[in-house]
Amino acid sequence: MKTAHIYIATDSSSPKVAERHYGYVLECEISGEARTREGFGEITGTYNQATLAALVEALRRFRQGCELHIHTENTFVLGMLCRNLKTWAGNGFLTSKGKAVANREEWEEVWRLSREHLIAAEPGGHSYSGWLLEEIRKRKEKENV
Repeated sequence: MKTAHIYIATDSSSPKVAERHYGYVLECEISGEARTREGFGEITGTYNQATLAALVEALRRFRQGCELHIHTENTFVLGMLCRNLKTWAGNGFLTSKGKAVANREEWEEVWRLSREHLIAAEPGGHSYSGWLLEEIRKRKEKENV
């Protein structure tokens, strides 16, 4: 099984709903050669929604299952991904109290796209943190010109 990495960053970790910009870098080895691909986007939502949007976009780029290391400073999303996602999927994405989990649609898509991968959570800053944040800043400046 091949190993790949998804590195995610957002422009803000504030919990309030706001316009958010995010970016990700995919890193894997193809035919013995290290390759990277990146993507950027924006949503109006929370920090968790921005992280999930980046993760969904990144997961959509994979064509086969692999050992996938997900790197982000969003420890909540990583924790839910590793501890709760399978249980939520088995319960129809309802909490133990019978209510829909927060960001249900995003989590359902993460579940659908991640089932063929072996997922490892890598919390905290990462080697692309600075670069991603700088690229996000540059893209926001271009929008405002």
